[in-house]
Amino acid sequence: MKIFFRSLIITQAAMLSVSSAFAIGPNPILSGSDTGFFLKSGDGGPASKIILKGSLVTFHAASGRNSFTLSWNAIAESSCDHYDVERSLDGVHYDKMGEVRGNAENATEESYSFKDNFQPVTARKYDFYYRLKRVDANGQTSYSKVLIARMFNTKSLASLSVTPDPTANDILVNAQLKEDSYLVMKITDMEGNLIIRKTEKSETGLKTFSLVGSSQLKSGKYMLEIIVNSNERLTMQLEKI
Repeated sequence: MKIFFRSLIITQAAMLSVSSAFAIGPNPILSGSDTGFFLKSGDGGPASKIILKGSLVTFHAASGRNSFTLSWNAIAESSCDHYDVERSLDGVHYDKMGEVRGNAENATEESYSFKDNFQPVTARKYDFYYRLKRVDANGQTSYSKVLIARMFNTKSLASLSVTPDPTANDILVNAQLKEDSYLVMKITDMEGNLIIRKTEKSETGLKTFSLVGSSQLKSGKYMLEIIVNSNERLTMQLEKI
């Protein structure tokens, strides 16, 4: 299961928590160019261009009762007609959950949100892969980066989601905390050597942390580990090519 963010590949090697399971399956491949990002199908075939760097400013998910509320900020552009919100349970096959009309009255940053409801059994069995399909007035389409979200619903943690920073390509970690918590986020190489470590004492609420320097990793394989209060844990394999 691999997600290529520009030259950074995120492979879901193991996602461990005290209360939930996860699904394993193949993922789409994202690769970069000088003008933005391009989405390829699993067999390497071409697909639509991803939203250009700078258009999508933030993208995160907050869990509710049997739901994720997706929120994103984007630079307003007159050509944007609407966003299709797409969800996948295997990282490959996406379904449209709904759409949000574009708001392009000026060139400032605009905020959007969409609530995705699902059955409790779905959250217990699967991780959620979200992407935004931007549709312009002339019918041209583009895609955002993929946001991976997982429901925990433990004493201290409601959910975790991971996505690269759309502006700097550093990895972003979004934690929805039910109580004041300690978070440890670290990247190690495959020999266990520590490359990046970030420790935070955070208050209750939805918090976003940037793993500064993760976009500058040298070519090779790494492990990303996120630990909340020494209990809830999420682990992913990274590969920089």
